[in-house]
Formats: sequence, C-alpha cells, structure tokens
Amino acid sequence: MDERFECCRYEPSLEDLLADEVMTPVLRSAGLEAQELRDMMVETARRIEDRGRRIAWAKQAEPE
Repeated sequence: MDERFECCRYEPSLEDLLADEVMTPVLRSAGLEAQELRDMMVETARRIEDRGRRIAWAKQAEPE
C-alpha cells in the first residue's frame, strides 16, 4: 500500500483537535471557546441521531 495513506489512518479525537495550538486562534477568530464548540458538536450529533430515528420510524410506518 502507498505509504502516503498510512499517515491518514489516525483520526484524532475532539480533545486532540482542541488541544492543538492552531485551534486557539481559529476558535478565537470564530468567537468561540473550546467548551462552546464541544457543546455545539454534541447538540449536532444529537440532532443527527434524532433525525435518523425519525426517518427510520417513518419508513417502518409506511404501508407496503
């Protein structure tokens, strides 16, 4: 396998990303604190899960 792709197999956690020194100015420029970003990501994940459940429920409720 091409070695270029091996470096990309590690997926950093949110904590890893927020600990990166580059993130501080990025968050600051967006007007966010690290905890605000965490909270937004948790809320977004919850909404995606809820939407997936609603879609699955709607598919089950459809007459065949």
